[in-house]
Amino acid sequence: MVQPDVHTLAHHLKQERLYVASEKQLIQRLNAEVLKTAEKLYRAAWIAKQQRINLDRLILTSAEASPAECCQHAKVLEDTQFVDGYKSLGFQESIYGEFLGRLRENPRLVASCLVAGERLSQEHAQGVIHTVFTSLYGNCIMQEDESYLLQVLRYLVEFELKESDNPRRLLRRGTCAFSVLFKLFSEGLYSAKLFLTATLHEPIMQLLVEDEDHLETDPAKLIERFMPAQQERLFGEKGSEAHRQRVQAVVEANEAKLVALVNKFIGYLKQNTYCFPHSLRWIVSQMYKTLSCVERLEVGEVRTMCTDLLLTCFICPAIVNPEQYGIISDAPINEVARFNLMQVGQLLQQLAMADADEGDPRRKSSLSKFDKSCVAAFLDVVIGGRAVETPPMSSMNLLEGLTRTAVYITQSQLFALVDFVRSVVQGDQLREEERLALESLLANIPRSRAAKSNSLELTPSNTPQLSPATTPANKKNRLPIANFFFFFFFLLN
Repeated sequence: MVQPDVHTLAHHLKQERLYVASEKQLIQRLNAEVLKTAEKLYRAAWIAKQQRINLDRLILTSAEASPAECCQHAKVLEDTQFVDGYKSLGFQESIYGEFLGRLRENPRLVASCLVAGERLSQEHAQGVIHTVFTSLYGNCIMQEDESYLLQVLRYLVEFELKESDNPRRLLRRGTCAFSVLFKLFSEGLYSAKLFLTATLHEPIMQLLVEDEDHLETDPAKLIERFMPAQQERLFGEKGSEAHRQRVQAVVEANEAKLVALVNKFIGYLKQNTYCFPHSLRWIVSQMYKTLSCVERLEVGEVRTMCTDLLLTCFICPAIVNPEQYGIISDAPINEVARFNLMQVGQLLQQLAMADADEGDPRRKSSLSKFDKSCVAAFLDVVIGGRAVETPPMSSMNLLEGLTRTAVYITQSQLFALVDFVRSVVQGDQLREEERLALESLLANIPRSRAAKSNSLELTPSNTPQLSPATTPANKKNRLPIANFFFFFFFLLN
């Protein structure tokens, strides 16, 4: 009886071992697929953000970036090729990797470096700020990167806004490190997209359906929209009392429509406050808490800055350009609708600034028809509650358990970042302990050639020829070098 039992046990143990081995192989294969998919996600996110930055350059700074240049950049991004860093940097890859890893894990030092660099050269700092977000913190796809960036933003409030003579003007300018990073972060935050879609989709669609005329409230600009013959037919003889009354009637009708529209937007804003992103709520709360302690700033002025930040850098851009934020995708926005959306955005901003000294006198009659506390109530919800020191954990972290072990960065961006840090160390804007920390980071970094911080490596002179398409075997079908982007992978740990 014992021998059959032993054989049965051996058979079951063998089956169990085969089952465990099979499950291990399956888990390993699934892990490999997850890592491969995550790698594709990192690459796609990098390209998408670079395309967005390229588009912003075309829209916002058309004088500096021609359409032809931006189209060329877009083409380059579409043909991106990824190359391991050691193929270009050799043994120095580990040196650069250690530099990037240590810098990434020190948000305070990153913030100090950005502020000091801005004081030395605003132009070069802009490109480095983009590199910090897209490469050093990987577009904040991972929870760890998001936590690090939120800490960078908090330190920027302390080092940049708190120390500024006029932090409100600095914020409204929109070019300081805090404003740029806040905008980049909020644009890519998934929970922010959910909030904006839930809040703005319905009122924007109603505006597109209902309004066919420019809702102009400036009498002079209203008249300019019509040809002289149309002006006389619609309003009568120019300069007459009848002309003035008819123009005023149209202005009042437009104001009434705008009031109804803005009230609708405010209603949806208050209705969806419950899904406002926790990460943005945390940084706005930190900003309010830090600036409220500054003696020269009144509490009301600090509240105005927080509201201005939310509207100018987060909500109003999505109102004016909803298609860029994915709020609408199936409805075209014509010139009339775009103008009316801009009017709504401007009214919201001026309503938020109703208690401030500045403002457009032409809007006073419209603003008087609103409840001035409506936007203030929204801010109270955002900054209300107990302010905690640690950044909040994402409520929808679908990549939990994954750790990013590489940095996606172009060679010119890498060299520009290193040169930027070196210039900061050589300047006189850092505290002594920060200077020593940066000198320690740079101790083993070789002297790099000069590189433009915003370069997209479009010319053969600054593009390493590492692509398989440039080998002799493929020379016949080789594409122009300008069609290739080269990226480098650095282990962070």
